[in-house]
Amino acid sequence: MTGHPGVHQWRDDLTHLVDALEHEHANLFHTVSRDRFSRRRRALHARIPRLAGHEIVVEFARLIASIGDAHTVLRLGDVAGFRRFPLVLHLVSDELFVRAIGSEQPEAAGARLLAIGGTPAAEAYDAMRAIVSHDNEQGIRATAPALLSIPEVLHARGVIADPDRTAIEVETRTGERSAIELFAADDMPDDLVDANAAAAAPVPPPLRSPRANWFETLAETRSLYVGFNTVRDAPDERLEAFFDRLFAHADRTTPERLILDIRANGGGNMTLNRPLLQHIIRRDALNRWGSLFAVIGRGTFSAAVNLTVDLERETRVIFVGEPTASGPNHYGENAGVRLPNSGLTVSVSSLWWQYSDPRDDRPWIAPEIPARQSAAGYAANRDPALEAILAYELDPAHAVPYPERIAGAWR
Repeated sequence: MTGHPGVHQWRDDLTHLVDALEHEHANLFHTVSRDRFSRRRRALHARIPRLAGHEIVVEFARLIASIGDAHTVLRLGDVAGFRRFPLVLHLVSDELFVRAIGSEQPEAAGARLLAIGGTPAAEAYDAMRAIVSHDNEQGIRATAPALLSIPEVLHARGVIADPDRTAIEVETRTGERSAIELFAADDMPDDLVDANAAAAAPVPPPLRSPRANWFETLAETRSLYVGFNTVRDAPDERLEAFFDRLFAHADRTTPERLILDIRANGGGNMTLNRPLLQHIIRRDALNRWGSLFAVIGRGTFSAAVNLTVDLERETRVIFVGEPTASGPNHYGENAGVRLPNSGLTVSVSSLWWQYSDPRDDRPWIAPEIPARQSAAGYAANRDPALEAILAYELDPAHAVPYPERIAGAWR
């Protein structure tokens, strides 16, 4: 955020935002009615003099989220000046647990979150719902826990009283309850204690390099694991060259399974997926039921969801994990809007991606083999999706080609 805008500047930004949304969005009122959106805009315009700067930013995010699609978003985690508590949370089933925490409180790593700032954990999570731009519930599950470590967001949503410090209440893995004081810092510290720090088992492949694209052979199981985490060219390698290198390795090593892990893939440029599909289709030894798997989840979004559509339509893939964060058809293709006074950047969905059959109104792509991480499993360095794949024996009910495999989802 740039400087400290005054009331007139914030109102000017609000006008600029609404004008840009109406001009750039493919179908702005696909979920919220024009009348309701206008009433919310007028209410925010009137409240601006009574709000602090960080509260106005969060209210902008709330207005934008009301539009009802995940690509139209003000990413609060990217707002300059928004700080962090040394806390990383993850939602397991319907409970929040501490995935990582500051090094001063190692005993809390892996604990269940009971409350933050005196607000019960479930209420704190629900307070994030209205400010999360999402296509489905999985999008909220992916995004809301991260917002719970941003002091300005927590204060603006009434979860905590003091944005500089707060206390969380946790229940540790041994059943003990304790209160831990947290202080806001400009950045997330580098020395967080992870819940899996004391695990005897080695770190499983998905946790080793969650942002880059990479692969390795799991020798004992004759499986080729691919961490496909972004649909973008790397600074030192085009994505097409990465796929060429991957499949040259596959041709040399002749794996029995190809495991594409896209559960943390937030998208990018969907046109870069095409060489991957071509490589798979050319290789009958890998493109067969029981040999080709894709791990999907709440972090599978945008161009990665387009890839899941391509895979289910063009290959003999079996999906493992959790549902994706978008449906096969969704709004996307971000248009960037920069607000003139605050400098905030907003993404706006400029296209409707009719990527699957027009009758395909699934809210997500669901796995044939559900596999959801548990707090205890994470702490022990277990990966239920990978375990399910390695133990899998072909179920004829899963060997259903397109379009029959999705026919039940059609209206």
